[in-house]
Amino acid sequence: MEKMEELKEMRKKIHRTLTGPALPIDAVLDAVDVLVREMQSGVYSDLLGDYDLSNSPERLSITAKQMGRRTLLKRLEEELTPLKDTPELTRRRVPLGVLLHIAAGNTDVLPVFTVLEGLITGNINIVKLPSHDGGFTEKMVDILLHLEPRLSEYIYLVNAPSSDVDTLSYLAEMSNAVVVWGGDDAVRSIRRITEPDTKIFEWGHKLSFAYLSGDFMHWSVENDLKGLARHIFRTQQLLTSSCQVIYLDTDDPAKQQQFCERFLPILENEFVTEEANDNVISEGTLKRFTARTKERESLPGEKDYKADHCCLTACEDQALDGSGRFGHMLVKRLPQEQIVSVLSPYNGYLHTAGVLEAGTKIQELLIHAGVTRITRLADMSKYFDGEAHDGVFPLELYTKIVDIQK
Repeated sequence: MEKMEELKEMRKKIHRTLTGPALPIDAVLDAVDVLVREMQSGVYSDLLGDYDLSNSPERLSITAKQMGRRTLLKRLEEELTPLKDTPELTRRRVPLGVLLHIAAGNTDVLPVFTVLEGLITGNINIVKLPSHDGGFTEKMVDILLHLEPRLSEYIYLVNAPSSDVDTLSYLAEMSNAVVVWGGDDAVRSIRRITEPDTKIFEWGHKLSFAYLSGDFMHWSVENDLKGLARHIFRTQQLLTSSCQVIYLDTDDPAKQQQFCERFLPILENEFVTEEANDNVISEGTLKRFTARTKERESLPGEKDYKADHCCLTACEDQALDGSGRFGHMLVKRLPQEQIVSVLSPYNGYLHTAGVLEAGTKIQELLIHAGVTRITRLADMSKYFDGEAHDGVFPLELYTKIVDIQK
């Protein structure tokens, strides 16, 4: 009963905000710009403690680019195209109103980032915190509100388990749209509790892979393979854009074996280099890799190639699935003429394809299969200014167009 009263009070506050002046977008941009710059300089290291993103240079770099003022201004300019009036109509782009964010816990900064997208489009944001958030989002939001107190009317954090259907249903009912981050189960649960008139934006589970065509055994591609190895360990295979499977443009098991024998020492050397230079690979990550390697039993037809800190598995199947992460990579044969037939069943899950010597024909095949992002091997998780998210522009989704007769 007490919780329901709190939710009803939240609803009253939201209605008061909706009847007031619009949120100044410059206020959001200024506050976030200060937040990112001070995070990079270590101002909040003590406050954030174990959550300090500086412990992961890759994540800090991506976060800084995604949340920096320059990037956000460019996104607003490119994603929200100017509207043209007609002789009879005046057109305005306005926020949807209230967004309920169901945040996933696979990345510390994700709940903050999804709120930011809602804020720069002028929306009020309710965040159902991930169960493993550990207080990180609350600390980040506290810092943001200290920098810009006016944002307090536009951010509501809710601690509620996914099993609390009554609370989630009430939150969804008071929202104009639900933004879901997570796997299939999270998406299904939200679909069950939302009304037909509530929009649902799904940023669900995605898989990324590398595709090596041409002469992938030639000495000239050494730097490309080093770049792929660096990507694997710097992202720890945790990001949506992290490589999970290496596909080879061949149907020859001998070439698959030769590739594994060549790539294994490159991958192992990159672990040692990353650990020495950036301390990216933690002791916990190594323990998890070792445990997974010991637990895993090879399937029929598979062959493992093991080093001290990484492992390649030459597979007979062509399925796109998770590698198990932490230094373990699946290597599979996929001739280019089979790209569409093998990968198109995963259409809704496909994200990034990191390619080696892939010409226009292979790029087109990957696009037809459903890939929404094609990069070089080393840049699979690189953030590019102005890039779409899962093939669409989120900021456009979070707004609507109102036509007003003149």
